[in-house]
Amino acid sequence: MRNYIIFLALLIFYSLNSLAQLQPADQQYTDSLNRILNGSSRDSLKAEAGFKLTDFWVDHDSTKAVLYLNKARTWSTKYPLLVARSYWYEALIYQDRNYAKAEKLLIHADSLLSKFNTKGVYRLRSMVWHNYALIQQHKDDLKATLDILINRVLPLSKKAGDKEFLGTEYLSIGTVFTNLGQYEKATPYLQQGLNALKDTSPNKYYLLVNAYLTTAGNYYHLKNHQLTKKHLDLAKTILDKSDHVVTGYPMAIFWLDYYKSTTRYFINTKQYSLALLDADKAIKLAEKLSDNYSLQEVIFEKYRILFKQKNFVMAKKTLLQIIDQPEINTLATNKLKMTEALAEVNYANGDIKEAYNWIKKSKALSDSLNESKLKEDINALEIKYKNAENQKKIASLNTEKKQNALIIKNNKKTNFLLIAASFFLLISVILLYFYFRGYKKLAEQRTINYKQKVAELEQKQQLEISKAMLNAEEKERNRVARDLHDGLGGMLSGLKINLSNWAKHREMQLHDVELQRIVNQLDNSVTELRYIARNMMPQTLLKFGLETALKDLAESAMSKHMHIDFQALNISKHIALEEQIIIYRVVQEILTNTLKHAQASEVVLQCSENKKRFYITVEDDGIGFDTSTYKKGLGIENIKNRIAYLKGTFEIDSHPGNGTTINIEIPISYE
Repeated sequence: MRNYIIFLALLIFYSLNSLAQLQPADQQYTDSLNRILNGSSRDSLKAEAGFKLTDFWVDHDSTKAVLYLNKARTWSTKYPLLVARSYWYEALIYQDRNYAKAEKLLIHADSLLSKFNTKGVYRLRSMVWHNYALIQQHKDDLKATLDILINRVLPLSKKAGDKEFLGTEYLSIGTVFTNLGQYEKATPYLQQGLNALKDTSPNKYYLLVNAYLTTAGNYYHLKNHQLTKKHLDLAKTILDKSDHVVTGYPMAIFWLDYYKSTTRYFINTKQYSLALLDADKAIKLAEKLSDNYSLQEVIFEKYRILFKQKNFVMAKKTLLQIIDQPEINTLATNKLKMTEALAEVNYANGDIKEAYNWIKKSKALSDSLNESKLKEDINALEIKYKNAENQKKIASLNTEKKQNALIIKNNKKTNFLLIAASFFLLISVILLYFYFRGYKKLAEQRTINYKQKVAELEQKQQLEISKAMLNAEEKERNRVARDLHDGLGGMLSGLKINLSNWAKHREMQLHDVELQRIVNQLDNSVTELRYIARNMMPQTLLKFGLETALKDLAESAMSKHMHIDFQALNISKHIALEEQIIIYRVVQEILTNTLKHAQASEVVLQCSENKKRFYITVEDDGIGFDTSTYKKGLGIENIKNRIAYLKGTFEIDSHPGNGTTINIEIPISYE
């Protein structure tokens, strides 16, 4: 009855520390960390203590979490890895409150962590991307969730070398496929998760139990009863063993999941007596754990069992226990199932009027597109019902004139016709509901597909225009640079030589002030001309590659008022020339804007390459600006057009008085 994704394994895996902290020793734990923070320990130890306190207060008091995070950052400034980790902890604070901010923090954390190559960092990066996937799940973007888990989280988990951690990630991917109804695709991931967790130590049996139950649920949907039963039995074996060891997690939760799963299995295999026994066990556990949703969920399963056993009176009584409970009625689909079930059981009990009332309530919850049609069908049912009642009254008035045998015969016929008509109309209403709901979904999907195609065509057209403009711009730059250097530059140089020869021929002294001034002006003009030509088509890029050209660009952009710290990491010499030129132009435009507008004294330019992705980060300590109100200039638009042409991403983070940070990520290809 649930229609959402639960990464149970990962939630358990990540929450162990917080479970341990929710014990009476909380005060002692926080006091010990505060003593480190306020003592004379090394800065790195103080930062670690601050991070642990941040992690502790995330689930208790976000204000204190922010306070301790700021303290930890104060002690982290000398340690790049600790600075990178601080963004992970900050993202935890906003994980459930501000998705957009949490996403930016996680991306920034990963960009900083990617510079380190240790198993611990790989594990942390996989957690960073796992949380990013959870945000996409909360936004109902399950395709993005799967893409991140498979292409980001899984490779990093493998590098981390932690089998238990890797196993839980495989289970997460399998769970997503299961909830999408793609059970065949889920199977190999769930099996790999089991293989990774099969040698789990006893104190972490909960991971293995969860893996068996998740896999059993997938085989249940595939209607593979044999493998469903096999994995349920394996889960029970581990649950029995866990009764004799300390697992670090309440196993009653998994006993509840086990009995819920066996109840459904026994219903599906028509073993109703066994299903009823396990349903009662699940109900007791749900009551003990105060898990109201699971309690109501199992009670509904118990109703299904009693109905299939044709114990309609008890089935109705069971269903009425949860009809008004808030947990199960949170989802409209659950409420609709409840009303349909009550119509079904009242009809089976022969209470046609009550069944009719529940059909009306079910109609009110149905799709708005079907409302008019459903209303006609319900009205027809009402008319037939009233006609049948009138026939009963007529038959009752004629009882004095007709024999008892004839009255009984007519009543039987009337009841049979009424039941048959009601049943037919009920089936018709249900079929119409599903037909129109499917039609609505198909129409919505067609609309979405059309909009996507239009957007793709517009984007493709825009990219083609941008490509043509950029190519034309570069060709024109190249032509003008060549003309300036070879034409006007040569003419100015020749003019200088001719002037010198003329002066000599005229027996004029070269130290003549006026002559010297003219010669100097010609020298300066030639130098300025070459500078302009180099900016229009950097020869350093063509001769020595992108990294050398960027370094030369940074050095040429520096002044006595602004220092630029250029940092390069793993920049390949085999990037396609067209992409090198665009990257060079982007950096050139950013530095030009910074020089003109930022009033900065320090600028950090970081350029790196990793797995066919090129990353650019520019940070300055300038005056900053409000990104929500600033007017987009030609420079910013040029940068965005070039990045969009390469299908990259562009982000600006700035606040008045706090400088500006620009993050760019560009996919690249090699020659």
